[in-house]
Amino acid sequence: MFFRFLFISFIVLSNVSKASEVTIIELHKNKSLDQLVLEQENETQIQNNENGLVKEVTEDTKDNSNKNLSEVNQDDSVEVNQLENENSSEIIDSEKVTLVSSESIFDIDEVLLKSYLTSINQINSQTLSKEFLKILSSAKTEINDNDANKIYFIIKKLYETGEIQKAYNLIKESNLDFLSNKEYLSYFKTIELNYLLSTFKLSDVCELKTQLLDDSVVLPNFLLEKTDIFCLSIENKLAEAKLLNSLLLEKEPTNDKNFQKLFDYTILENKEGVFFDGINSLQSGDLIFLYSAMLRINELPLTEEFIEIDPLNLAIPVILSETTPMNIRIKAANKSFNDNFTSEDILSALYQSVDFNSEQFTEPKQTVQNLNGNNELIMAFYFQLVNRQIFPEDRFRVLMEFWEFSKNNGYESIAYSLSKNIIDTFTPSLENSKYGLQIAQAHIYNKNYNKASKWLIVIEQSEGNRSQLEYIKFLIALSANSDLNTIVTFLNTINNNLDSNIDVKIIETLDVLNRFFEIQNPQISNFDYEFIQDERSMPSYFLIRDVKKNINEINNLNLFLLSLISMDRKNWHEIHPEHLKLMLETFNVYDQGSLIKPIILEVLNDLNVIR
Repeated sequence: MFFRFLFISFIVLSNVSKASEVTIIELHKNKSLDQLVLEQENETQIQNNENGLVKEVTEDTKDNSNKNLSEVNQDDSVEVNQLENENSSEIIDSEKVTLVSSESIFDIDEVLLKSYLTSINQINSQTLSKEFLKILSSAKTEINDNDANKIYFIIKKLYETGEIQKAYNLIKESNLDFLSNKEYLSYFKTIELNYLLSTFKLSDVCELKTQLLDDSVVLPNFLLEKTDIFCLSIENKLAEAKLLNSLLLEKEPTNDKNFQKLFDYTILENKEGVFFDGINSLQSGDLIFLYSAMLRINELPLTEEFIEIDPLNLAIPVILSETTPMNIRIKAANKSFNDNFTSEDILSALYQSVDFNSEQFTEPKQTVQNLNGNNELIMAFYFQLVNRQIFPEDRFRVLMEFWEFSKNNGYESIAYSLSKNIIDTFTPSLENSKYGLQIAQAHIYNKNYNKASKWLIVIEQSEGNRSQLEYIKFLIALSANSDLNTIVTFLNTINNNLDSNIDVKIIETLDVLNRFFEIQNPQISNFDYEFIQDERSMPSYFLIRDVKKNINEINNLNLFLLSLISMDRKNWHEIHPEHLKLMLETFNVYDQGSLIKPIILEVLNDLNVIR
């Protein structure tokens, strides 16, 4: 089994007070989940977002159905500045990925730009994804009618990739109301309205709605008309809202059952005991933002679709929604935490709030079986179970079970973060050496390199995996000195300890990396032609040709976008070694090599070079 450690997904975590071994479970006993969310919002208000982005979230929506519009916005909308994590790992914290200042995406030919953005659909590299979003959101804001197509392509790509906030900010910064293209204006106004709905800025929603009605703007799927009805209903202008809704039913070709259910529930005078059967299917993705606002004001459950479409703005409402199933709330918290929008305190408090009884803790194996694959609840159960253990050996054992489960189900980063206070209580010793490798890598994930180093002594005296030990040493060394020589030294260590039974694809990857760093390794150079066919595909000839052309010309933005196209929907382990070689050459040139180190770290991790 290959050693997997997601070191490229380090997250900038909030400062958390250290808890002693006997008080870990009581970390949040005096603070509610709502209080922790509000504390985070207050802290982020004073932080400056590198891209100037603004995020609005809702503190509390209780009793909003009986309030007028001004009361709703006064009580419930909290504007905050959210600091985004611009780095994919601790390794590159000190050398932030920066956009090439001398170039603009507007310098690219219009036809070529459209082709580029249409061909980039899914970026699986976190490093490349962050750089791509930075390029798009940093587009120039002083434009004219001749730039209309380009700004449309850029904003459309941001919106389609779920970056509604970045799309909204680019629209506002570019002041696009002057554009003569009515289709583009309608698209931009749809994004503006949906952003305000998703962030629950209802007074701004209704103000914009009035402006758009006055200007006779037409939005798709009767979004504007439905928003008008929603605004009238929460302003207690029910007769007018019902009249407009009856007109909507006559005009709309297909009845929007979701909107009608939500509208009927919103205008109810007494909701006690009334069952709402939820949102089943969407007529349009654009309408989900209106639905989310209507659900939130009525304190109705939110579904997973809301998290997927707009995790930035809708994760906190899902987390705080007591009517939403707990597994969905945890899923929202996990996603929000991984995207660095939610603190470790909030995540921990939600995990601790899941209600398990004493009988379930008495029979943990049966409890896990009874939860029947509900992985979010199982994670919460394991987290609470670890904190209930009194004796260190029991805590070690359950913690290993927790990490093993999380690793097998894609929650390894969550488990390491949640365990930070737990592992701080462990003391390195020969007695605990069998757990040393796991404890050290958890410390490394949480950026506690000094604490990880203290475990090296006892690990070296145990009979643990030597390759994993060298890998941990490498990560600790890289935290102190992140230049390329540290990577070269580590590759030499791997070369000198190659297993004769190592997988051929790892051999190929090492050979590519060795050649890139000009490292001589006869063992790899003399490899037999055991396999003469390869199922991994290569990009097209013309795409490779143009990548090489832009490498020679150091044409940064064209080079970067062409490389993204060649990597579309692929992980590093899925590309051909020759393609990998080309990508290393590309990013060694792009922006003076600013991305090469984090990319090499991704390659080492994704291709399982360490086992």
